[in-house]
Parts: sequence; structure tokens; C-alpha cells
Amino acid sequence: MTFRYARHTQNLEEIEKFYTEIVGLEKLGGFENHNNYNGIFLGVPNSNWHLEFTSSTEKPASKFDEDDILVFYVNAEIELEIIKRKIKTANKNLEKPKNPYWKKNGIMISDPEGYKIMFSVSHLNFTSADDLTNLVKEKSIKNWSELIEFTRNLRYGRNQNREDFSLVIKENKGTCSSKHSFLKKIADLNKFENIKLVIGMYKMNHLNTSKIGTLLLNNGLEYLPEAHCYLLLNNKRIDITNRNSDFENLKNDILEEIEIEPEQVSTFKMEYHRNYLKKWIDDNNIALSFDKVWEIREKCIAKLEA
Repeated sequence: MTFRYARHTQNLEEIEKFYTEIVGLEKLGGFENHNNYNGIFLGVPNSNWHLEFTSSTEKPASKFDEDDILVFYVNAEIELEIIKRKIKTANKNLEKPKNPYWKKNGIMISDPEGYKIMFSVSHLNFTSADDLTNLVKEKSIKNWSELIEFTRNLRYGRNQNREDFSLVIKENKGTCSSKHSFLKKIADLNKFENIKLVIGMYKMNHLNTSKIGTLLLNNGLEYLPEAHCYLLLNNKRIDITNRNSDFENLKNDILEEIEIEPEQVSTFKMEYHRNYLKKWIDDNNIALSFDKVWEIREKCIAKLEA
């Protein structure tokens, strides 16, 4: 069964902006001039539900009260953090729900037409008995949200073997590749849905990656394409490479994104990155050899580990 929630509105543009930029939904489709109606479909790809908003020459006559709430559940506290930042950026105020349960278990705002929207965390518990999940449980980590927080707080550093996901816990460290592939592997083993592992090629420079200092500029480079791993959780990009990582710092510098499996963070990611760099050098007439560019890149990574 597929669930659709349909509502008539006077302003499709404002509604689309709110539900995509703050709630984090995607526009799945739409239509124009269908029996005097225009409409949009918003939701999460490959889910069995979506929202439909329509407009026409008739003014909506909807009525609602404080207990009429549309609730969106996220699966980790970090997702709620991101939503709170977006709410603040949009200059929207958090509101106090009438129902005491929601006062304790969520945050509420109003959409552009005054309808109440609630965000709450629905924790995902581990159900698998595999060795990697058991290793997580031995750390007294109870759910997916706690695992993300635990991994985010591990120090940045390369592991001895990228293909051994357990080393993130055993060595108490990890990189963007090992941390995010470890989390994705746990998600797969426990059948957590709507979680993707992504490689994003971004323009690494001294502004979005401050630790590299003037290393690139000293070598005549404004930026260097770097392969960076992160997660897509319920359509929200999450970067937990270190405690202070924030995808917002990179989003305007993303050149290309591809989805991968955890096992691809080793050989595949390296080959993909090298091939991208070689093409970038040729296409942009960079006056440095690939070997020299890769050497500079390795010096940048060493600064990140320092």
C-alpha cells in the first residue's frame, strides 16, 4: 500500500521551498493545468509515501487546530541537529506543542500556511548478531544514533587496513572513508533503510579545509579535487569525519557525487580519484604532472592527520 497525504494550497512555490529546504524532502514530480489544478509531489525516493500539494483558482478552506500535526521521524540526533540549524537559518521560531508528549519528544514549527510540523527521533536498535555489530554492542552503544555520535568523536587517522571495518573501533580512529563505510556496513547488516554511502569530489582549498594552510597556493593551485566520503541519511548529507565536520562547508564546492558500497572505499575509491585527477589535469592544462599533484595531495592529507 502507498500512502499519499494531499492538501490544497495557495502558494506552491513557498510550500515546495519549505518542505525541501527545511524538512529535507525531494520533489518527486508534479503537474500543470490538469483540470484546472497544478500540483507537486514531495517525499523521499523509493519510499511508499509522499505528500501532494495542489493549487487552483479556488481558495483553500482547510481548518485545523493545535493537535493537528504532521510528524516527521528521523533516526538519529545528528539529523535533528541539522534540521534545527536549517530552522534557525530560515529565521523560524520553535513552538510549544499543546500535547505534553510532544513537548518532551520533539520540536515543532509551522509551515508557511500555519500547519504544525513536528520532528522527532525514532531510534534504530541493532538486530543483527554478526561480529561487527557485536563489537559495537560491547562498547555499550545501544542504537544507531549513539553509534554515529561515538564514531564522530573518534580522532582522525588512517587505519592499517581500509577493508577491515572493525579497525575503526579497535584502533579508535578513522578517516572519512573508514568512518562512513563502517557506519554504512553496520546499517546494511542491521537492515536500516534510507542510508547511502557517497563519494563527493569537491574543490579542496584553504577555505573549506583550513588545516592544509597555504600548501596548495604555494604550489600554484587554487584548489585540488579531493574524494570525500559522507552519508546520505533520510535525504540529509551527514559528514562525521571529525567532531567539527559540517557538510554545509563543502556543499557549494561539490563537483560530482556517486553512491558506493562500503567495500568500494579501498581500491575503487583510489582508482576513481586518480582517474578524476588525471582528467582534471588534462582538461584544465595544469602545469604539474599527475605524480606531483598526487604528492601535494598526500601532504594535504598528512596535515589533516596532524
